[in-house]
Amino acid sequence: MKILISFILFFVHLNIFAAGTAYDTVDASKEYQKAENLINNKDFKSAIKILNDLISEDPNGYTKADLYNYLGFATRKQSNPDYELAENYYLKALELNNNHVGALEYLGELYFETDRRDEALVLLDRIKMFAGDNSNEYKDLNKLLN
Repeated sequence: MKILISFILFFVHLNIFAAGTAYDTVDASKEYQKAENLINNKDFKSAIKILNDLISEDPNGYTKADLYNYLGFATRKQSNPDYELAENYYLKALELNNNHVGALEYLGELYFETDRRDEALVLLDRIKMFAGDNSNEYKDLNKLLN
């Protein structure tokens, strides 16, 4: 009987310990919102760190395509932009969601900034097809290109 009680207490103890480890998990939604706020405040370096930490997390309130889109944006907008890395992030976002209008717009901006206007125009047409020529993304990229 003592062995049975000891065994039960041991498993109860394990379950309590395991339940306590849940406090170490990341609230991905809050962290993503924090990264958005940092981007809006032009603290791209801090936003990039948070977004990179979220890559391995399950999205909550955003998609993986959104995350890669913001990584591309922050990488492109930092004081010393890494256009190649930013482009790879945008392409990853579009691989996950080929209709991601934000990634299409920002990749178009990157193409414009790196003297690839023709490629940006192709993306402008895709935005028009998916979101229409009244969407903010279309208007913003069209204004930049024309």
